[in-house]
Amino acid sequence: MRNNIIIAYLTFFSIMFSQSFWFQGNLKDINKLSFKLNLKGTDDDAWGRRLESFFKLRFLENKLVLEDGQMPKLVVDINIVDSKVKSVSSFLVVFSIFDYSIPEEDYYESFGSGELTKKLMMSKVYSKEIMGQSSSNKLYKDIEKNINKLISDFFDQWFKDNPMNQFKY
Repeated sequence: MRNNIIIAYLTFFSIMFSQSFWFQGNLKDINKLSFKLNLKGTDDDAWGRRLESFFKLRFLENKLVLEDGQMPKLVVDINIVDSKVKSVSSFLVVFSIFDYSIPEEDYYESFGSGELTKKLMMSKVYSKEIMGQSSSNKLYKDIEKNINKLISDFFDQWFKDNPMNQFKY
């Protein structure tokens, strides 16, 4: 009986004080992104252009501008293994946002010297991925469905970090 109470307390406190998502708050004040789509494992250029258009449309719907040469940068990597011989094909979709950052030590040193550091790095501020399997004839449709889920997850986090953007028109 006593062991059950201890386990219940440990479970309760571990849930209450567990760590939040590592990217929580990293999307604050992001209003513009550049976009790059890396498509590997297929030669279907028309499908690639359709995916790019789909991304741009979804971002315009949510009033987040995609511009070339802008930082932060949204990089979407899609890797496809389409097996016409076997009944199962595989895919991996990685959705990442990169931005400039500086090392923590240089950041604190810049306070004392009054100079800005020139040691910029590129860091991943948000990342989510989905790996899946599908039949060869449903592969592209399943990839599109999972891309749509990744975009929705991104915007859920973006609106949490930028709550006033929900009321833009």
